[in-house]
Amino acid sequence: MVEYRAQFRGSPGSVRAARRAVVDYARLCGFDTTQTYEIALGTGEALANAVEHGTKDLGFITVSCRFDGSDMTIEISDEGPGFDFGGVAQRRRDPDAVRGFGISIMHSVMDDVRYERHGNCVRLRKRRASPAAPAVRSEREA
Repeated sequence: MVEYRAQFRGSPGSVRAARRAVVDYARLCGFDTTQTYEIALGTGEALANAVEHGTKDLGFITVSCRFDGSDMTIEISDEGPGFDFGGVAQRRRDPDAVRGFGISIMHSVMDDVRYERHGNCVRLRKRRASPAAPAVRSEREA
């Protein structure tokens, strides 16, 4: 499968275009509707974080995707200074908060989430579900 790679302006309007490109790639790789939705959600959160926290002076966000036949890896990097991703995992969330759940959402819908290069690169991985086995009926059931 051909890899996908593109740069987007670090603006809120670019999040939608970048997310759509990743979803289109996931569909080409054979991900089902539910998994495509989860990829869109996890990718959207990562992109929103890159725009909000990582692009200074409307820098660029780089998005790359690759598929190895079972796993899709999405890498989103920005030009920002990064963050202490180890400290984020240990922080407790205020249950009444209306923001700050993006990282938790990414972890809940993706199979793996890793931060690299001082936190200004996030790597998301989603394993494609095996196609459902066709229903086989015995002669007695038919």
